[in-house]
Formats: sequence, C-alpha cells, structure tokens
Amino acid sequence: MRLLRDIREGTFVLLLYEVTSRRHARLKGLAEKLGMTVAGVSEYVKAMEADGLIRHVAGEYRATKKGVEFLQERFRALRTFVESSSREIAIIDQTFALAAESLEEGDRVGLFMEGGTLVARRKASPSFGVAAGSAARGDPVSVRDLEGIVELRPGKVSIGRLTVKSSPDALRRILLRTKPNLVAVLDIQAKALAAKAAVKSVVEFAVVAATIEAAQRGLRILLLGSEDRVAEVVAGIEAANARSEDKIPYETLTI
Repeated sequence: MRLLRDIREGTFVLLLYEVTSRRHARLKGLAEKLGMTVAGVSEYVKAMEADGLIRHVAGEYRATKKGVEFLQERFRALRTFVESSSREIAIIDQTFALAAESLEEGDRVGLFMEGGTLVARRKASPSFGVAAGSAARGDPVSVRDLEGIVELRPGKVSIGRLTVKSSPDALRRILLRTKPNLVAVLDIQAKALAAKAAVKSVVEFAVVAATIEAAQRGLRILLLGSEDRVAEVVAGIEAANARSEDKIPYETLTI
C-alpha cells in the first residue's frame, strides 16, 4: 500500500485533509496540527503548489480541484485496503468442525484440515480449542477458546490446456498422473471432454474461485479449459498467492 509506505504521499494526504476540512491562513497552524516544523510544512506546501494540489487564495491555503480528487482517490484506496485487511485478520475464537471421533463437552481437541474439511480430534495440533458440546463421530461440533493456526499445505492445481486434438484417453492419462480430488471445467469443450472420459462429478460454476479455495484447503485440482482461458486461471492463482504466505503450486499441461 503506497500510501502507508510513502512518507511524502502520506504527508500530502494529511495536509490536503487539513486545508479541506479547516481554514488555515498560516503555515504555523498547519505545522502544529501535523506535529511538524514550520520549515518542513513549508517545503511540502511548495511541492504541492508546484503539483497543482494546493493554492494560496485570499490569505488562506486551500485544496484545488485536483487536490480534492487526489485526496478522495487516496481515501478510497485506503478504505478498500483497511476493509479487505480487516477481513483477513479477523480474530476467530469459535468455529464448527466435524468430529473425527466421539467427543464430550470440555474435551481439549486439535483442529486439522483433512480432505478439505476442518475436523476435530483429541490429538495435539498447532491449532486447538475446547469442545463446546458433545458430538458423535461425523457430527458437527462447536470448538471454543481457539488458539494457534491450522496446519495446512495448499494443494496443487494442474491446469489442463485443451486443443482440437484433446481426447478422452489423453484426459484419462492426466487423471492417473495428477490424481485430483476435484475436476473443474471452464467451458463447453472441457465439460464435453470430461463427460466422454466418464468423469462423474465436475465443478463448472465460479470455477477459478472454487479452484483457488479448494487448493487453499489442501485439495488437488485438475482444471480443464481451452488455450485462451489458461491466462485467466494463472492470473487468479497469482493474485491469491500475492495475498498469502502459503503459495498454491500449479502447473500447466497440454491434453
């Protein structure tokens, strides 16, 4: 986030906010509001006047139309950053998991991601909590007083690039090689080929998003699509990887 990294740009925003929301006739008043020296404020104001962001009119410092647009644009970017970041770092102290064994209320349990599903069992784990109620094996159980982070390694995405020569036999060979937990299809060509290869269940809606979420939960996915859709998938995975420390590994294959 440039606004948080760049001291110059951040100071521009603070100065613009001050001259937009309050009346300032003297640099000393601006300096006091921002906790800066008068000399420092003077240098920034000169630079902003040169950039057309601020002007001195009728004895007051005021933001220009360009300055107000600059301020609004940075505020919008900052709001988007704060909202998305807040969701990503939200503190969760209670969640539901599937009981991997019979559990009693008060049992200390570890949380594990198995086959893309969060499960709880009486076993040590980097993420743990306390069963908030009793549950039989396979039933959902509420786990409270959560601590730690669920240990999880992203699953691999194999992107199957289809050509006019793609055949059901070629797809079957790829299936044997990649051993996916899920098969996803991006278009009609991919859906038809999966049907000819007798793939029984495929993901065909919100395919890129579903593929990324499944991979983040540790599943292996084979995603089929025509040549012109591969870049779209790669871009989606790279964008997800840029937001996470646990990168999704992927490969492209020609079928």
